[in-house]
Amino acid sequence: MFTIKQLIGKFLTKKASTTTSPEIAISASTNEPYVQKFTTEPYNFKTITVDELFQQDAALWDLYTNEKDGFLIKNFLSEEEVDKIMENFNKALNDNPAHTSVGFTYPPIFAEFSSKLRNASNEEKEIEVKKYFEKTGHFNDNFSNMYNVDVRTRMEKLFRGIAGGREINVAETADGKGNYPFATFRYLLPDKGLMTVHCGNYFGKTFGEFYKDLAQKVAVKNQMSYFIMLNEPEQGGELTLFNFRWKDGQTKVDNMEDNEIIQPDGSKMYVEDNPNIIKDKIKPKKGDMILFQGGNIWHRVETVRGSKPRITLGGFIGVSIDKTKIYYWS
Repeated sequence: MFTIKQLIGKFLTKKASTTTSPEIAISASTNEPYVQKFTTEPYNFKTITVDELFQQDAALWDLYTNEKDGFLIKNFLSEEEVDKIMENFNKALNDNPAHTSVGFTYPPIFAEFSSKLRNASNEEKEIEVKKYFEKTGHFNDNFSNMYNVDVRTRMEKLFRGIAGGREINVAETADGKGNYPFATFRYLLPDKGLMTVHCGNYFGKTFGEFYKDLAQKVAVKNQMSYFIMLNEPEQGGELTLFNFRWKDGQTKVDNMEDNEIIQPDGSKMYVEDNPNIIKDKIKPKKGDMILFQGGNIWHRVETVRGSKPRITLGGFIGVSIDKTKIYYWS
């Protein structure tokens, strides 16, 4: 485990990664060994200010191509700005958020949207899609008036400054029926809330109804993740990065599984028990933004402890198929 202070010193310069002895399993179908490599160095994850990040004008492309792993951006929002948002948070609480066993999201995230469409008739799908985009359109257009901070404009300024000259857009449907939310609130319950081990590339295989539309415009593989910390838990709630990356064919038995990852050859890896696995824990403070290669790096949010919930605002970023634009959504 590394503290933020240790991370600051450790990631001022990028080091060449080395690997431990790999875990090898023999595929029953091909008799060929599948090798999962683990880095012995923590990820290239820098603590940085907004002004310092603006000096890296292609940082998003570097994240997309795995040249960089992530940033903890200090004070992206001031404490006063976060307080303004939280003073109006009841507007999300009172507008039918998508509840789960560990908390809720607002507006509903893609998982909730996909689940409603999965077994729906064509007529039902049309109704749900219309309702969804009416809600996300209102959220996108009225966020600054509802919460008294223009977070979307601030985010677009940041993304534009590190996009290597690429155009920045909130992702929209392939048929132009609406825009996805630019971000979502995620509320994790105290002493219960967590986000199980996952990566964005796993989501791409799991929530097909959502991604099959998005993938018509966005190269969703190796999408990036971002979130702003609005309410810190008393304990727990850290972002944990595991020192291995996505391999095509990896999966889990279900979304809530938090230990076992099934490898491409059918063998199983256990993130809690494997001695090769390093857990780097990143704990942003109020107003900090995390921006990282969440599509490729397996990660999770640890269980929130204490009496305070963990509340964030965030989403995902991807490069257009023709590589000329940047899209973001949640």
